[in-house]
Amino acid sequence: MNYRIAAATFLLAMASGSAGATGAIECSDPQGRASVELTVGSLPVLAVVGAHISVGDQKWAISMEGDKAIIAGQAFQTGDQWLVDFTDPNVERVIAEVRLLSALENDEYVLAGTLKVPGVGAYPLVCVGP
Repeated sequence: MNYRIAAATFLLAMASGSAGATGAIECSDPQGRASVELTVGSLPVLAVVGAHISVGDQKWAISMEGDKAIIAGQAFQTGDQWLVDFTDPNVERVIAEVRLLSALENDEYVLAGTLKVPGVGAYPLVCVGP
């Protein structure tokens, strides 16, 4: 019986340890008009656990409250493509759409894409990370 408890404890510790690991991605518009910072968890699926988006003087973040609060409404990673839609906390409207493409050749890794904020604008992004 003690063996089963020890094994279960070990498996839970390993599972929670890997889920807690995170990576950061910082993206910006080359003209300085917009930026996106994402914190993603290490899971078998794309888990956006933190985000800050800015366009001009407008800012939205997962950590903010009120009309500047966002959540990751949906997030997918398929091979070299990342798709993340941020919504208001009630999931009534899309606040921002982030689309990223990655490429890896030898030791060179590139991540770039677009940020679209409905009613505000669309911006090219060049990223660093994870």
